Amino acid sequence: MRRRSLRTFVQILLVGLLLGASSSAYADAISTTSVSLTNLQIVPTSGTIVFSTPKTIAGAAAALNRFDEESGDSSESPTRAEASASVNFASANAVSDFTNLFLNANTNVMLSGCCSANTEAAAVLRQNFMIVGGSGNVDVTFSALMQTMQNLLTDQLGLSATSIATLTLQVLDPVSFASISSFSFDSNLRIGANDSTALEMQRQLSHIVTLQFDQEYHLFIHLHATSRGAQEPIPEPATMVLLVSGLGFMAGFVKKRRMRKERL
Repeated sequence: MRRRSLRTFVQILLVGLLLGASSSAYADAISTTSVSLTNLQIVPTSGTIVFSTPKTIAGAAAALNRFDEESGDSSESPTRAEASASVNFASANAVSDFTNLFLNANTNVMLSGCCSANTEAAAVLRQNFMIVGGSGNVDVTFSALMQTMQNLLTDQLGLSATSIATLTLQVLDPVSFASISSFSFDSNLRIGANDSTALEMQRQLSHIVTLQFDQEYHLFIHLHATSRGAQEPIPEPATMVLLVSGLGFMAGFVKKRRMRKERL
């Protein structure tokens, strides 16, 4: 009875350790971030807005995972610029479209058994404009629809997950680049281990700026998305095999020692 109970105990212990090793071999830390600006309109109370040759820039970069992998991309175009980048566990892309007055930046970090990864994306639109058809001051309404989506998730092995979404809209002096009017939005979310959070927002922006006729101004719009994730190191499968083998050896040693005592 004693031998059978010992054998049964060792078998149950080994199976439990193997199951524990397989269940802990998968760890998750997820961060997704998206920020977009659509339906941009610039409407003066009188006169007409005239744009110069537009300049759009889109840049994206994903970098700094555990394996020191790095990827980056950027593009520039008068009408539409798009860029994307990816490494293991992280990706990013950005679009600036002047024709459709659309900007978007999004990033993703999805860790599974890895330690850390960071990724960033930026969409930029730079444009000179002028209000003509009048004299003196004129009120100009800048409006657009902003949408953001941020999702964070970690399990018990996750150290942290971070999501940052920012938007900046500025009217600048085209020579000195001094700010005449500015609007900004910043959403920063962070969680620790075994947690989750999500935030989705849709906001109609409207901002009135007093400008002057026949004077050139510089419009600057910048969207930025950042995702980060980090995890605790996970035991390697070889380590768990050695542990189980060692316990099996110890169980056999104890069994032989007990048999010797019974013979004596």
